Amino acid sequence: MRILFLGYEKNIIIDFLKKENDVTICKDKIDAEMVKDFDYVISYGYTHILKKDVLDACKLGIINLHISFLPWNRGFYPNFWSFVKDTKKGVTIHFMDEGIDTGDILFQKEVKFNNEQTLEETYHRLREEIECLFIDNWANIISGNYVRRKQEKKGSFHLKKELEKFKLSNPWKIKIKELKAMTKRTDLEIIDEVENIRTKNNVNWMDILRLAFKHAPSDARKLMAKVNEHDGRISELLSELAENG
Repeated sequence: MRILFLGYEKNIIIDFLKKENDVTICKDKIDAEMVKDFDYVISYGYTHILKKDVLDACKLGIINLHISFLPWNRGFYPNFWSFVKDTKKGVTIHFMDEGIDTGDILFQKEVKFNNEQTLEETYHRLREEIECLFIDNWANIISGNYVRRKQEKKGSFHLKKELEKFKLSNPWKIKIKELKAMTKRTDLEIIDEVENIRTKNNVNWMDILRLAFKHAPSDARKLMAKVNEHDGRISELLSELAENG
């Protein structure tokens, strides 16, 4: 089989695939014309975003290897954010779609760490885990012996620039317990984020309200009466709480 391998140029997956396949390695940006002649396209540590025409040109889709337990920590530095945000750690093999790390999951494994390990140690462990997971399931992939699973709507996503605010001089050597302490947010920082999210969500709430009154005004008025009634009760409870000293 002809396989196009996007991303890291040296790893045990490439050595494994080369034993029985014709493997082309590429870390540069590709186009639809380039991928159409390959049987499989594997992405691992590839930094370019693939457009729809490239995805559509692949016969069997593009398989991506991501060192996080999706849907948590999509995007950049997934291992770092899994500790900072205290989310589930692990590795995921999934099909690529037009989003970033949002495609259907093929295989997944949770990985446990202890607080005495460094960020560098956990990163290398995740690399080992996902490479072994891929090799162990390669026969299932080429035979179609898997179940595609949609990702849950919840999860998280991080941009490359988000790491800059922490100003860590050498995060690789930091132990996990130290990393958690250094990146722990203050109460006010958390409140600020809540305020920001609620501000955005208030816009969504108003849009829903407009739709309701536009398409079903009678039902909308009945529902708003109930909302107002319950809001009144909440106000009474808050007053009781404030005076409950």
